Amino acid sequence: MADKPPEEGYISVVDEEPEIFELLKWDSSHTQKQQEPRPVEKAKSPEKRIPKGREECDPFDLADPAFIESYRLSKELARNLCEELKPVMPDSTKSIEFSVESKVMAALSFYATGKYQKSIGGKTDPSITQYFVSTAVQQVTEAMNHPTIVKKYIHFPHLRNERDIIKARFYVKYGMPNVVGCIDCTHVPIARPDDDQKSHFNKSYHSKKVQVICDSDLNILSVDASAGGSLSNDAILNRHAVRIDLESLNHSGEQCWLIGGPYYTQKRFIMTPIPKITKKSPVSPGKYYTNMHSQTLTAATDTIKHLKSRWKCLQATCNKQFDPPSVTTIIVACCVLHNICNRYGLPVIPMTQTEERLEAMKQKVASGPIPRKQVDDQNGLQARNGLVERLWNERRVLPESTPPKKRMSKKDRLLEGYNNTAQAQPSTQQHHQPQDINISRSQHDDPSKRPRLISMPCNPTYNLGMPGMAPTWAHYPQQ
Repeated sequence: MADKPPEEGYISVVDEEPEIFELLKWDSSHTQKQQEPRPVEKAKSPEKRIPKGREECDPFDLADPAFIESYRLSKELARNLCEELKPVMPDSTKSIEFSVESKVMAALSFYATGKYQKSIGGKTDPSITQYFVSTAVQQVTEAMNHPTIVKKYIHFPHLRNERDIIKARFYVKYGMPNVVGCIDCTHVPIARPDDDQKSHFNKSYHSKKVQVICDSDLNILSVDASAGGSLSNDAILNRHAVRIDLESLNHSGEQCWLIGGPYYTQKRFIMTPIPKITKKSPVSPGKYYTNMHSQTLTAATDTIKHLKSRWKCLQATCNKQFDPPSVTTIIVACCVLHNICNRYGLPVIPMTQTEERLEAMKQKVASGPIPRKQVDDQNGLQARNGLVERLWNERRVLPESTPPKKRMSKKDRLLEGYNNTAQAQPSTQQHHQPQDINISRSQHDDPSKRPRLISMPCNPTYNLGMPGMAPTWAHYPQQ
């Protein structure tokens, strides 16, 4: 077969190499020589590649203080919690690649900050998405609300020896006898519910009203987060099982009391402050009882404050995107974690001034004024009167002392110093005193008639070298 004739403009690179191709060849050879020293890294297969974010953002690589600040638990407690929640964690098919540890840490981070985006050591983890955190919070919260977990960490004393221990600790710490717990309520905001909006609206916003009962060590003994924000404190307590237990115990002869604030009605099993007693009221048995009652009630207020300081998702600025059932389970989960932190003595991360001020304002607006029309139980009033009399009789009476003196003027302080100095002088120097000193002192015992200048009843420390001259620098410090 004859060769095909070359087309016009065709240049053969086999037989003869034109000059331009020689230049290109030379240029490419030199370029390759310069690039030869640079090693060529072999690309890793996508199957074995580990995301860079997970390598750099391992939470257990943080220092212990930073870990506690981010997750509120220590590393050991976090690992123990993961092992404890594994048997009760719900099954998940969509997030098989994420372990139980990663879900628990994401949920703890949300509880502590109230934010979906997970931050580890101040750096955002790129491998953690908002969808993953939302799913992890839902699964971990469901596991934390398992009956075995809740009963293990939140337990109201049903046995006599358990109640005696709590009573003794309250009496030693605050001086109040027969106290088995302090009770108070707080509001946690929620999203606007589709149904039953009226029962969840608390004069300002929609919320869950949480009833918390604690002991003297700020441990939560009972929590009820199912009530809406519009219910009163008495309404929540009257429908709770604790009321039935305490009523039966007091009816059987064992005195067991809760310490409640002014929003509660006085009953046989709950002690409330006596109304119309203020700080300016005179000393009386009722005033003494009110002071001791307010000191004991700080256990409940401090417990709620520590709970919301540790877990910011319960503060007034969070949880507005959750429905009421989800908020209820989150509250119980945070109460379980609060008791875990207290049991092992972990520090409380305090609120900022802005957070504390905003939280106090939101709670005050949601609670409203103290109800004026309260019908106290007569048996409860008798029980409180007996407690008032007992505390007044057992009070620590200080030895009688003179009432505190009013603030003295400069002249009175000088005169008092003169009298003390005169009494401290030895008897051998008394014959050197002028004769008119005693007369002057007796004539001017009345403060309104004291002279402007009084002679010093002792030898002066400084003089002008002139014997017999009365000193005029009695206020000068002596050496």
